[in-house]
Amino acid sequence: MSLSPAISKALNEQINHEMSASYHYLAMSSYFEARDLKKFAALFREQSAEETQHAMKIYDYVFTRGGEVRLGNIDALVVNFQTAEEVIRTALKMEQGVTAQINAIHALAVKEMDVATQVLMNWFVDEQVEEEDKFQTLITKVAAAGEDDWRLLILEDALDLGVAE
Repeated sequence: MSLSPAISKALNEQINHEMSASYHYLAMSSYFEARDLKKFAALFREQSAEETQHAMKIYDYVFTRGGEVRLGNIDALVVNFQTAEEVIRTALKMEQGVTAQINAIHALAVKEMDVATQVLMNWFVDEQVEEEDKFQTLITKVAAAGEDDWRLLILEDALDLGVAE
């Protein structure tokens, strides 16, 4: 069964959203890199790579289903971050937007009785629960540390950010 035009369009848009998120996470990584917060920088750099992997997962799926990938433009970046908390709140907001996009594709797949796309989107639904939880937890901890670089360095050392040293 090939992809319907509506699902194909939605998946192509999602590839673009994932690539845009990757680019945004790289900008967030650079904010932390400039402040010499290496673990936070590495976390966001890994997030960038993960978003690219997500885009490629959908990209491969579209071709597997006989579809065509049409890449779009990436929106302009927000790079004027003032605080670490602002960066992480922006990341959470981005993830919440991705969750809404994934849910909409899943709902469309249900409506069109496209079980294979539903299964793919189930994986993304689970992933989004983890992503939102990670950033919500991180916001709480960074807010408690405040914007003092020394406290952020101590927090960075105390947290398991899931990145290699």
